[in-house]
Amino acid sequence: MRISSAMLRTATRYGLKPFLGPPWPVVFQRAWLRLVANVNSPSPDAETEWISMGDVRALVARPRGERPTRSVLYMHGGGYCVGSPSTHKGLVTHLAVAAGASVYVPDYRLAPEHPHPAALEDGLNAYRWMLDHQSSPKRIALAGDSAGGGLALATALAIRDEALPQPVAVVLISPWTDLNCNSPSRTDNAKIDPMIRTSWSKRCAAFYLDGRPLDDPACSPLFADHKGLPAMLIQVGTDEVLIDDATALADQCQAAGVDVTLEIYDGMWHVFQSSVGAIEEADQAIEKIANFLGSRWS
Repeated sequence: MRISSAMLRTATRYGLKPFLGPPWPVVFQRAWLRLVANVNSPSPDAETEWISMGDVRALVARPRGERPTRSVLYMHGGGYCVGSPSTHKGLVTHLAVAAGASVYVPDYRLAPEHPHPAALEDGLNAYRWMLDHQSSPKRIALAGDSAGGGLALATALAIRDEALPQPVAVVLISPWTDLNCNSPSRTDNAKIDPMIRTSWSKRCAAFYLDGRPLDDPACSPLFADHKGLPAMLIQVGTDEVLIDDATALADQCQAAGVDVTLEIYDGMWHVFQSSVGAIEEADQAIEKIANFLGSRWS
């Protein structure tokens, strides 16, 4: 069902934002997000199945009746504490259809039960599994949204540092790259961001870091050395508290010689792409991701 972006923005502000973060316990936040995510309908042109990627359980989304050889390893968002492949089924099924690809979404371990490096280990192990089951890394891309964007970037860095065959591209949607949570947009956009409260981000960061420094580059990949990373697409909205995370990352990647494209969507909020199929802006953003991937896959 198509709705206006203004209506969806209001629904997000009052139906989701107040329930992510204090005073609600993580177990409630997970349940609430599962419920709210049901409004993001999967693509009717996609099919899904659960598989094991080694020790990591994962959801796979594909165009219905097809077995594409092009693949995306997609890390779901949720502050490293909430979210799952199921909460992102709407986004990843539409992405699979638009890109003509198999999209693998690992059910990586979450904090506070499993702080860093559990999620990164799961992401890296899922990528190793894909290398064993794909004909070429040139047909594999990494992607993720929010904390999943940070995790996808951290996974790309770990792949580079371990000298594994690199994916052909990285796509980051509203990536959370700085766990300090103190950039200017955290304050400037606090009132207009209809989804993210910084108090929630700080609580999630504390759970995920478990005593590690806020600027640990494995957790806050904004502070990593970005040289040698694959081509990268970053999408972000003007009205989100994380816009500085995205723009700072793009600047640093460009300075490091990475082929990076930054797309800023005026008036849009955090991971608005999850509403693909419901609002035109999300449809356009997903189509641009598909076009970017199509230009990189061989």
